[in-house]
Amino acid sequence: MLLNQLRHVRSKANFNNFVHNQKFHTLDRARYQLATSHEARMSPNADTTTVKNVEISPPNSRILGEIFPTTRVVPMVLSNKEPVILSFDDVPGPKTLKYLSNVRQYLSQVGTQLMAGALTVGLNIGTYINNRKPLKSLSVLFDEYGPVVRFVSPMGGDIVLINHPDHIQKVYTMEGESPVRSALDSLEKYRLEHRNHAFSGIYSVHGPEWIRQRSTVSSPLHDAVALHMHGLNDVCESFVQKVYNMRNHQDEVPKDLMKDIHKWAFDCIGLIVFSKRFTMLDTELIYSQCDMSWLYHSLEKATEAIVKCESGMHLWKLFTTPAWYSLVKNCDSLDSLIGKHVMEAEQSISIKNKTENVSSQHSLIDTMLLGEERMNAEDITTVIMDMLLIGVNTITSSMAFLLYHLAKYQRAQKLLHEEIGDLSIDLKDFKNIKEKTPYLQACIKENLRLVPPIPVLTRILPKNIILDRYNIPRGTLIIMSAQDTALKESNFEDANAFKPERWNSPDAKDYHAFASIPFGHGARKCLGQNIAETMMTLLTIRLVQKYKLEYHYGDIEPTKTFIAKPNRALKIRFIDRTQ
Repeated sequence: MLLNQLRHVRSKANFNNFVHNQKFHTLDRARYQLATSHEARMSPNADTTTVKNVEISPPNSRILGEIFPTTRVVPMVLSNKEPVILSFDDVPGPKTLKYLSNVRQYLSQVGTQLMAGALTVGLNIGTYINNRKPLKSLSVLFDEYGPVVRFVSPMGGDIVLINHPDHIQKVYTMEGESPVRSALDSLEKYRLEHRNHAFSGIYSVHGPEWIRQRSTVSSPLHDAVALHMHGLNDVCESFVQKVYNMRNHQDEVPKDLMKDIHKWAFDCIGLIVFSKRFTMLDTELIYSQCDMSWLYHSLEKATEAIVKCESGMHLWKLFTTPAWYSLVKNCDSLDSLIGKHVMEAEQSISIKNKTENVSSQHSLIDTMLLGEERMNAEDITTVIMDMLLIGVNTITSSMAFLLYHLAKYQRAQKLLHEEIGDLSIDLKDFKNIKEKTPYLQACIKENLRLVPPIPVLTRILPKNIILDRYNIPRGTLIIMSAQDTALKESNFEDANAFKPERWNSPDAKDYHAFASIPFGHGARKCLGQNIAETMMTLLTIRLVQKYKLEYHYGDIEPTKTFIAKPNRALKIRFIDRTQ
């Protein structure tokens, strides 16, 4: 008690020397009043009735801090104010890359895609060292850093990864009429530098030119599907018959089923584009003298080369690698063979009588040559090459995984057979077929949710955007992990299971519209969605009507390549149905 009184006397003495015009903190003043009144009450000579009337002047804040140390006060964010916007530098991500960014000014600008490829390799190696298994998805990054992850690139522009449906929707909402996405650098370099094409392809081109080319292709492509329904059905029947002929005593296809699915997709796309039956399903050997056979061979090799170039370190940008050499060689072959078909169509049109109905040719090439926005032969060749490289391979991947899921999940296959077992297909009204097969359409949709053929979608921001309170600047490459989003339990219950019925239940309306977007969204939505769904519907009906599918081996996972494909052989049993 005596010590407290001495402290109080010292405080008053120092206060007399204080500068009277100094402002004091309200908290210090209140605490001083509280302490003084408390000492007065505790003093044996104090008159408790007069303490309340004592006028207390503001003390020296420095001295009071020594007597009554104050705690740090963090201001609260009021609910009626805007949330705090954080800078781009605050976006979380691997710290090592942020350290490397300090030397970015000393390195040549070899491209953002090079950094993306290096990240893929590095993440797989690092994850394997730590967990003894390769990286299956980008989910480990989101689990560690949150829904927005930034990769600071010492070479090229920075990269931001997102996997939340709200953020994906926001990116698509602000993309505008001519959105820009990350192109296939290898294919773009081949066309612009090696071939000196002014048009880099509908997959890569941007801006007003892309709008013009897409509007020219979209309608003819949709019409071509309806015009060739009978031919597409014949190709599906040929596949069913080939499966019957190839089966062994265990009812399995001993050869690579994936290759035959690829040939089926090639024949179907070839029919739609060229209005010709290529019959690769019936061809076992490749002949360079046969245009159809050599076109298929060049497509296979060019696809392999593009996948190698786009995966891992992009060393082909620095010097000629074996993959780049193969890409140039086989894309040259594709360009030549496709160009030959286009020139034949152009010559055929030129010699026809003007009064003749050229639309009877039912050729996509003819339509593009005769449209209001007429395309030249070189541009048409480039567009068709994109359709073959992207369309054939994505449809092959989706069909392979659909057969796998139906063979693995017998309950789903049983429900599907109940729906389509006795279904009669009217090829003149295919839209009606889709309406009659809601469970089949749900199977296709669920299959694409589990394994989207292109697992990541990209956009280059045209302007600044706020994602999870982070200010992301224009020009940043956004990578949207479509597969990781579709496999999150917060978006789909029992997300890793094949459950087609989820799409036909009343709860389906509650699913976020951007939780599963295998065909993309908006202006650059996949042009081939109708083609893919039509082809998969026809072949699935024919196969399930004739065979019961079974699979008795280990789980099949999608590869982490530009276009996902099964990581092991499709050893599916095709058992004849007795009814």
